[in-house]
Amino acid sequence: MPDLSALLAPRSIAIVGASPDVSIIRGRVQQMLQLRQYSGKLYPISRRHKEVQGVEAFPSMSALPAAVDLAVIAVPAVDVPAALEDCGKAGTRAAYIISSGFAEEGAGKGAALEAQLRQIAERYDMAICGPNGEGLFNRPDNVVANFSPAFANVTQPLAPETDLGKAISVASQSGGIGFSYFHRGRPRQLRFNHIVSTGNETTLTSFDFVDWFIEKGGAGVVMLYLEAVRDADTMRRVAAKAADRGIPIVVTKMGRTEVGARAAASHTASMAGADAVYDAIFRHHGITRAYDIDQQNAIAMAFAFCKLPKGKRVAVLAGSGGSGVWMADTLAAHGLEVPVLDAKTRAAIDGIIPSYGSSANPIDLTAQAVGAVGYAHVAEILQQSPAIDAIVVVGSLAHNTVLKRDAPEFARIVREGEKPMMFCTFTLASPEAFEIGGKAGLPIYTSMPDCAVAVRSLAEYADFQRRWQNAKIAASRPGRPEVERAAVLKSLRSHSKIIGEHDARAILKLAGVPSAEELIATSAEDAAAAADRLGFPVVLKLHAEGLAHKTEIGGIALNIPNADAVKQSFTDMMQRVREKKPELKPQGVIVQPMAKKGIEIVIGVTRDELFGPTLMVGLGGIHVEILRDVAFAPVPLTEDDAARLVKQLRAYKLLEGVRGEPPADMAALCALIATVSRFAADFADEVAEIDINPVIVHGAGQGLTVADALIVKMA
Repeated sequence: MPDLSALLAPRSIAIVGASPDVSIIRGRVQQMLQLRQYSGKLYPISRRHKEVQGVEAFPSMSALPAAVDLAVIAVPAVDVPAALEDCGKAGTRAAYIISSGFAEEGAGKGAALEAQLRQIAERYDMAICGPNGEGLFNRPDNVVANFSPAFANVTQPLAPETDLGKAISVASQSGGIGFSYFHRGRPRQLRFNHIVSTGNETTLTSFDFVDWFIEKGGAGVVMLYLEAVRDADTMRRVAAKAADRGIPIVVTKMGRTEVGARAAASHTASMAGADAVYDAIFRHHGITRAYDIDQQNAIAMAFAFCKLPKGKRVAVLAGSGGSGVWMADTLAAHGLEVPVLDAKTRAAIDGIIPSYGSSANPIDLTAQAVGAVGYAHVAEILQQSPAIDAIVVVGSLAHNTVLKRDAPEFARIVREGEKPMMFCTFTLASPEAFEIGGKAGLPIYTSMPDCAVAVRSLAEYADFQRRWQNAKIAASRPGRPEVERAAVLKSLRSHSKIIGEHDARAILKLAGVPSAEELIATSAEDAAAAADRLGFPVVLKLHAEGLAHKTEIGGIALNIPNADAVKQSFTDMMQRVREKKPELKPQGVIVQPMAKKGIEIVIGVTRDELFGPTLMVGLGGIHVEILRDVAFAPVPLTEDDAARLVKQLRAYKLLEGVRGEPPADMAALCALIATVSRFAADFADEVAEIDINPVIVHGAGQGLTVADALIVKMA
């Protein structure tokens, strides 16, 4: 991997294809560098002009007086390989390729051109970004090497006056979107250090840039616009590094909708759309997902200015009763708590507000108290309350009088207090209001939902950080006993691609998955004898090599009460199979005791092409494909991970116990999920899919029954 510093922090830049015409891209890049007063050496490369925009031009890279750090290439796509080769021969360390006409146009010439770029990059150990990009931005070194209109207002400084907010770095697979973060966020006092439009990512990926942002770019917060992750291993490694250092990553990922579920043997694979897997991967690494530009900036602003809270309890301090209630409702709708304040805090607030105000939560300060006392004094009281973890001030910023008056106190409270605090205006806010807030370290929001999402993101990231650090401690302890790998491999490899229930259950049992008692019967009489030995009532299930789903062909009979009914069920089942699937060669039936009452859950594993094995848990039985109440996570999982995964389900309330029903055995369920996840991780090269459905979870302390299982091997 080449050092990206020459690309992202160049001391000298050559523009290949430079033009005096500032109305076209090749001219605008140089114009922007000069307007924004790039302090390094600038070399236009042009065969037609001896001077470009007042700067001496050179006919080729080899004609330069010295090797440059970065070449910005803006020539037709067919000429890019030759231009890049010239850069390599001239000792250029990095190249940014603005030119389009590559793989984005589909397979063929464009893809072949990109293959040439990769070869040249490897030959010269050159850091190459693009092609098909919009450029880059480096504020500390005053590099505005792009053609984005976001930087056209040269009267606006590249950074706000305040340095209280953490520096933000951006990598975007869309150039326009990447620079829009700056255009929308800069007026809100966000301090952007670096922005890179990554283009087609022919050699370097978004997470390669994130790595540099973390190591050398001084990033405190990272923002990403992704259409796809190009390299899963790099993503995992860099995301783990960011988590270790407490640097939040906020991502907008496109492609959320599923065009259609792919055909698959298991329930899990049919529902594991790419977006569900991305969600699981992001959640595992503490990556916060946003769903529009303003929301992403809102979350980044919270991470830039606010400390992390200890929980999800929020105090709402409002100058208007209506706005306070509205904000409280919005916070609650986003999964946050707005608790009643403790008596000591309420008494302190009651002493300074009118009798018609309220010290409950939300706090109605009233317009009179806002004018007389201000928000900051009450906010300081709230900082001492043990009942809350964060503070949202709601008021009007139609005029800045109160905010300006309170700003010094806000600055002190933000600096000294442990609880994050932000201001949400229900009126329009002036640019001056953002500047006042930024200088005080107080982020200003103009949308209640964005403010609520920002608070929730802080709380969730704080919880993630606690779990991440605990997981690192746990990983240093002695590990679990190893599975009898040789025995599992031998059994897996002795079967065809689809391994049905009886054999799948035996393989999973070797890995520690509990298995119900069962017998195989090849005749009606054998089935009756097996049922008598196991005890009535029983279940009969068709046993056949390569059988994925039994229900569709009538291969299951439940709750059979006696021997005669067992014989009849066996005979009827074989007749149904002959009629519905004559090519199937039954090996008999599986006889099992009828499981006692419980909640049906599905546990499955599917293999994502990019991220590998991913575990699914959801409401099971016939409900799995109808209600689609499922959650995903990458493997392996701890039992604590499993508990958090299960709590994502709408059906979790059933497991807690409703309408007089006892709570389910969550300990047994989480242990099973963790065991299956370890099996999937240990045998990732052998197993494509696992489907355990249903798992019948009994009451607390009574365990569970694995009622059915299926394994699909890798092709």
